[in-house]
Amino acid sequence: MPHNDFAPVIPPEGALRFVMPSAYIGLGGYAKAVFPRLDAHFCQHYGVRPDCLPMTIFDFDEAQAEVRSDGQGFSTQPYLARKMRGKHQQTHAFLQRFTPYVDFAHIRGIDGPGLFQFMQDGNLAWRLVWEDHVLPDLTSKLQLLHPAPRAQGQLERQGLVAAPRSAIWVIAGGGSTTGPTGLIPMLCELKRLKPPQTNLFAVVFTPAAYRDKTTQHQVKGRAIFRATLTQLLAIYDGQEFDQPYGANGHRIALHEEPFDQLFLVDGSLMGGRTALTTDELAELVALFLYQVAVGPIGERFLGLIGHLNPVAQEAHHAH
Repeated sequence: MPHNDFAPVIPPEGALRFVMPSAYIGLGGYAKAVFPRLDAHFCQHYGVRPDCLPMTIFDFDEAQAEVRSDGQGFSTQPYLARKMRGKHQQTHAFLQRFTPYVDFAHIRGIDGPGLFQFMQDGNLAWRLVWEDHVLPDLTSKLQLLHPAPRAQGQLERQGLVAAPRSAIWVIAGGGSTTGPTGLIPMLCELKRLKPPQTNLFAVVFTPAAYRDKTTQHQVKGRAIFRATLTQLLAIYDGQEFDQPYGANGHRIALHEEPFDQLFLVDGSLMGGRTALTTDELAELVALFLYQVAVGPIGERFLGLIGHLNPVAQEAHHAH
């Protein structure tokens, strides 16, 4: 069999180990498949996952906020106590229940072909939990990306060398509920909150990645995906995002590009003649994220497409 250069590598005993501080923000069920595998790779490589590699998952089902490979210590936060997935008749009386939490007068609808009600339920759900649950979690995770001098010294005593730059990865499903309705506000919020010298990337699983779904789900997923990417790319191309996401006046406002790079993942190989299973695809994404965080490929990666490496930029322009 050919040598697999992409497999995890355990560093020699006593060798200094590199780490690219990175925050991993999962939206929906696919992140639940990726993150335990990613955590297992980090634990194998470092012995224990360093604090500067925080993970968190948001889902409309109960989600493990902190992922650990040993299955212990899960912090379960029911980010949405009751599902808001299109089973409610959204009459005026029903919507009035949420007026203390959402500024309805200033919400613009997120439309999709034949999916207005479906998408609006998810859009509303995020607004109900954003200020109290999502924003504090994001803020605490991002504070770990650039360790203070004392924390930096502790890393060095553990044999770790942390890069001066960092990355934020949003891993989301593109043909489900949580990912499409949360992807755009999440990227806009993170772009506003991210520390200096930090790149923001998104990994979005396309509807083709959901091979275990029924045909009906596949059709609906494609429509959701098209609507979401159309709006996201419009924001990337100059359309502003300015929306209320909380009861106390919190707004998510962005007037610039919402991400540095977007990766679309569907798991097809050989021009679509074969495809990876859900587990295989989750493992591949976990291995990619692992390699970027633990080795020199991360520095090169950010230098080439992260626009943070002046030397790489000068070399690129020279060619």
